Amino acid sequence: MDSEQCHKRAREIIRQVGRRDMRQAARELNIKVLYNENFSKLLGMYFCQWRHRFIFLNTNLDDIWQNMVLAHEIGHDQLHRDIAKHQQMHEFELFRLNSRTEYEANAFAAHLLMDTDEVYAELKDGCDEFTLAQKMNCNINLTLIKLQEMAKLGYDIRPSDRADSQFFKKIHV
Repeated sequence: MDSEQCHKRAREIIRQVGRRDMRQAARELNIKVLYNENFSKLLGMYFCQWRHRFIFLNTNLDDIWQNMVLAHEIGHDQLHRDIAKHQQMHEFELFRLNSRTEYEANAFAAHLLMDTDEVYAELKDGCDEFTLAQKMNCNINLTLIKLQEMAKLGYDIRPSDRADSQFFKKIHV
């Protein structure tokens, strides 16, 4: 899915849900969210079997991180469901997919979590990337991915190329 389609689909979900609440988004999309307090390294995982879709979420994460991980896993649901259907899933399977797949899930998450017009207005008011990340309650890497995607969509911004699309793997719970 290209940047424009990804952005459009994320906007449709937010319109459907009415707010940027990822738990509600999962419910609206008929994705069952299951919580586990025993995950030591796993933040979350998307699983699809027999037309049933699940997100497993680490309860040891704070609300902001849970929201980001949910958005990322919803991205896998919307963009990579066919991959999940055809793979035998293990605890870290989705993190083993190629980096393009993870980048796409992160880009989708960034669009779900951050309103493009609001981000653009903050940038035009002189907000730097780190302050923007704080205002949006998002990790700096997710914010940088959002800015990269906005540039691809034609916004007149110059995003940093410092984003680490694999940042979710580096979070320690």
